[in-house]
Amino acid sequence: MPTLQDIYLAYLDCLNRQAFGELGAFVDDTVEHNGRPLGLSGYRAMLVNDFADIPDLRFEAEILVSDAHRIAARLFFDCTPRATFMGLPVNGRKVQFCEHVFYEFEHNKIRRVWSVIDKAAIEASLADNQQTLSQSHPSFPR
Repeated sequence: MPTLQDIYLAYLDCLNRQAFGELGAFVDDTVEHNGRPLGLSGYRAMLVNDFADIPDLRFEAEILVSDAHRIAARLFFDCTPRATFMGLPVNGRKVQFCEHVFYEFEHNKIRRVWSVIDKAAIEASLADNQQTLSQSHPSFPR
């Protein structure tokens, strides 16, 4: 019998393959995200939109802790959002950041998700990108 961590890693694989038709194997029909009831179709739509905005999105678990019904994960992202992301003008620049996320499972499916994205890391990534551009192109405005 697969462990909760096995199920979660298979879920991340499903996301990374963008196999959205398989989400129902991992996500409950009445899933909530940060206290908002989305249901499976709303959750799927959120993920489809994320991949449309960030074509190279890939979910990588850096830290994974679980008990009988919950998973806590630190997910690492190294990606290039196309336009504005979290209110920041990323516009195709590469950023690195982490998401800290907790999942509550019922009947081996994700029922509730609480997620916090490290926006300060995105801002730092953008500042590093700007400094690199300024150093490699002295005429580039700071």
